[in-house]
Amino acid sequence: SSANLSLSQGEFRTAFKAALKACLGEAEKEAVQEAAADYEKQLRVIPNAVLPRSSGLPRFDLLLLGFGLDGHVASLFPGHKLLEDSSNSWVLPIWDSPKPPAARITFSMPVIKSAARVIIVGSGSSKKDVVKKAFEDCNLPLRLAMGASPSVRPVLVLDSAAAVNLDAGLLEKQGYELRRS
Repeated sequence: SSANLSLSQGEFRTAFKAALKACLGEAEKEAVQEAAADYEKQLRVIPNAVLPRSSGLPRFDLLLLGFGLDGHVASLFPGHKLLEDSSNSWVLPIWDSPKPPAARITFSMPVIKSAARVIIVGSGSSKKDVVKKAFEDCNLPLRLAMGASPSVRPVLVLDSAAAVNLDAGLLEKQGYELRRS
C-alpha cells in the first residue's frame, strides 16, 4: 500500500541520514586526529635548545591562556575525559567539544602545567562567577592550568569586573599573582 511505501521511504531517509552523519563524523574525527598528530610531530622536531623538554614534555617559556565561562582553558573542558589523559601526548584531538566547533585540537593539561610561566587573562563581569568558582573548585581547568615552576607564580590578569569576587590576599597565599587591568 502507499502508506507502507511512504513509511518505508521515511525510515530509509532517516537511516540514510544517520549513516551519512556517522560517516562524516568518522571522517571529521580522523581529520582531527591527523591534525593533532601532525602538530605534535612538528613540535617534537624543534631542537631542545629552542624548546626544552622536562619529563618528556615541552617546557614552553610562556603560555598565555584565556578561559571560558565554564572554566575551560585551551580546549580542555570541565569534566571532559581529556583532562585525565595520561598518554604523554603533547597535542590532543577533541571531536566532542561542548562548545563549537565540536572538532579541534588542544595542548594536553600536562603540557600546559609544564610551562615555565602561565598567564591567564579574562575580562568582563560575565567571568566573575567562574573566576571565584575556580578558587573553590580545584578541578576546574582554569585552576589546574598553573604551570610547573613553584618559584614562578601563575599570573591572573583580570579587569576589575572579572576580579570583583576575589580576595587578592587569599590568592597570594595560594601562590597566584593577581594583576588588575
